[in-house]
Amino acid sequence: MTNVAGPLLTLALVLGWRLRRKHSERPLRSRFLWLAPLLYLAVIAFVLSRHPPGKGGLGLLGAGLLIGAAAGWWRGRLFILRFDEASGEVLVRRSRWAVTMLVSLVALRFLANLWIGPGAPESVTLNLTDFAFGAIFGLIAVTRLEIALRARALLAAARRG
Repeated sequence: MTNVAGPLLTLALVLGWRLRRKHSERPLRSRFLWLAPLLYLAVIAFVLSRHPPGKGGLGLLGAGLLIGAAAGWWRGRLFILRFDEASGEVLVRRSRWAVTMLVSLVALRFLANLWIGPGAPESVTLNLTDFAFGAIFGLIAVTRLEIALRARALLAAARRG
């Protein structure tokens, strides 16, 4: 039970700290939105080049990508965007639900690793890792895309009216 309690307690503390903290608005740096997905894609490409997935792994990678993209779209909608007329910038504020969703996904991944256990065959572990790679990349990339599209729409509306 101690193997479970420590990480889950850490997740609970992180979630409590993040939710307690004031989520202030900050200017959206849209030119950097592509950076996190690109870095993560480079890591995925490196890892998959070392351990190429089989047909099942590719299918799970694709399924993870689709599920992660859906979650990323939903998470991107949770961010609060506002056009500031004084500065002419789009301001972004992370919602508490977006933070809760991200911490929950980390907790689910941790629990899945616990469920599989260290004695699982290597192929099962690699397939689940492929799925997780796809899901996390889809989440990050589509969250950023959704934020960028909403920011572009806010700027266009501000210029029109």
